[in-house]
Amino acid sequence: MRYSTILFDFDGTLTHSLPLWMRAYQTALLHFGIDLPSEHVIGRCFYRPWQDVVADFGLPSIEEFGVKVHAGLEAAMPEAFLFDDVAAVLEACRERGIKLGIVTSSTQKVVEKFLKDNSLRGYFGTVITADDITHFKPHPEPVYKALAELKSEPKDSLFVGDSAVDMLAAANAGLEKGLFLPDEHAIYYDFKELQSHDPHIVFSKYKDLLPRFEVVMPV
Repeated sequence: MRYSTILFDFDGTLTHSLPLWMRAYQTALLHFGIDLPSEHVIGRCFYRPWQDVVADFGLPSIEEFGVKVHAGLEAAMPEAFLFDDVAAVLEACRERGIKLGIVTSSTQKVVEKFLKDNSLRGYFGTVITADDITHFKPHPEPVYKALAELKSEPKDSLFVGDSAVDMLAAANAGLEKGLFLPDEHAIYYDFKELQSHDPHIVFSKYKDLLPRFEVVMPV
């Protein structure tokens, strides 16, 4: 595989943070008197527009719900950690001259703090968060914004993510798709449905990516 640029999703792709999102949703809902088991949180909260979640549970407002979720996530994020061999992959990409970016629906405060705390910010030429965009994945806007900041082209680029919205965002923006499919995500996703998006690369461990990256030299 030859790529000049690789964009990564953040939650569930670089970081093992889906359990922290679970806790943040449960804490936020509990504030409104709703005690929801984990399996129901996955089905009714994960990867749904917040206006739909708010309507589903009859909550007062998107803003109030969002504040509670983000507060819970910020409190939990110190527990977040990288998946094994992520740092090795990032270093290998840097050595090969591959440009790197992050495209995420998490907030700038959460992402930038994690990157700083883990000495990772220098690897990424751009970090596009929820604070930088109008349209969220699967809309291509955040992907296009990242490519523009890196001065990269879709045809030479790969988007690595763990969810259907990542695969759709990559397809909508014209990038190749890398699907991260670790065993521990089985409770969050239907793996068969994810693979129906025809990813170009499917991997469950980051070490499997190391031999696959080559650099595209500028013409």
